[in-house]
Amino acid sequence: MKFGVVLPIWRLSVADAETMAVKAEEVGLDGVFVPDHILAPSATTQHYGPSWPDPFSLLAYLAARTRRIHVGASVIVLPYRNALVTAKAAATVDQVSGGRFIFGVGVGWDEEEFRDLGLPFRQRGRMADEYIRIIKAAWTSDVPSFKGEYLSFAGATFAPRPVQKPHPPIWVGGAPGVISGPAGRRAAHLGDAWHPLGLHLDEIAKGIASIRDTAAKAGRRDGPKLAPRNLLTFTPSAKGSGRASFEGSPDEVAADIRRARSLGADYLTFDMPKLDVPGMVRTMERFVKEVKPAAT
Repeated sequence: MKFGVVLPIWRLSVADAETMAVKAEEVGLDGVFVPDHILAPSATTQHYGPSWPDPFSLLAYLAARTRRIHVGASVIVLPYRNALVTAKAAATVDQVSGGRFIFGVGVGWDEEEFRDLGLPFRQRGRMADEYIRIIKAAWTSDVPSFKGEYLSFAGATFAPRPVQKPHPPIWVGGAPGVISGPAGRRAAHLGDAWHPLGLHLDEIAKGIASIRDTAAKAGRRDGPKLAPRNLLTFTPSAKGSGRASFEGSPDEVAADIRRARSLGADYLTFDMPKLDVPGMVRTMERFVKEVKPAAT
């Protein structure tokens, strides 16, 4: 089982993100992940914050400041960028990191941001499905070709390609707090892992069973892996039916990790409460010291 943390870049400076990434590697975590917005309309600003560095540029920088941990996206909003531009940026991060990039993807949710970018919000799912296929084509052929609804190309080279073969893992995310049917189908048909956000383990169990069934019916014998993203919250104890997954004492969090493993999860990513940088560092240190040993 591997463990990563999501860097809240909407309220961090680049220097803070660097500090967090370097510390995550030092304490023994396995990855750091960043989200994606280009503009921050009112809904995004109110829910998160106003500052959104370019994720690919930031991940390339963090890759240069680390040596071992994964640098990943949770998640890149696929419709925001031309698919070939995304493929090139992601391949470059995989190159500079020596094959440590994880490509989390989603379709986006802030309709106002789509409107400001001149993009069709109602087509975002269809665009994302095609973009994944385009990106895979670009990553797996020296002279890729594709004919689609949104983009067609042939007769040109695409290089450098990613270090990882056949390509970096593609984690498919969905709307937070719900089992998204479209995201599940996307994971079943096109993803390497399902990356649900903010779901209780009971819901994760239902979702991954359905996704694996869909994948099997589509001829994918192994099906996608499971890599959930949840809020990690330490409290003295959170026993009771209302306890959120990965909330409570270190022993309770460790029990949740063991259950996630039994569902087939091999990578867990955590958001941390709204703490300052020293507070988040202490949370990472406590997780590694008190939770990891109890979860094995």
